[in-house]
Amino acid sequence: MPPARTPKTRQTLGLVWHLASSDGVPLRSLKVALIVGTALNFINQGDAVFGVAPINWLKLVLTFVMPYAVSTYGAVAVRWDAGVREKPANDISN
Repeated sequence: MPPARTPKTRQTLGLVWHLASSDGVPLRSLKVALIVGTALNFINQGDAVFGVAPINWLKLVLTFVMPYAVSTYGAVAVRWDAGVREKPANDISN
């Protein structure tokens, strides 16, 4: 059984969700996913794209999902670190 979520955990998840869904992060991540996912699909499933082999739809979808997730994670991590650095040095509430 997973541990119960504490109010601090819920607060942290809420902050992560906010950072991942604001300030243009979703659109930027979508652009990265479309560019990188398309390139990776041509590399990984070029035969299928050109009709020589069957398309593996799960791989096709995951090839777009992973760059989106990595781009979003990077944006959240940068914003998270920037927020931590902005806290006063005497704030030990974390």
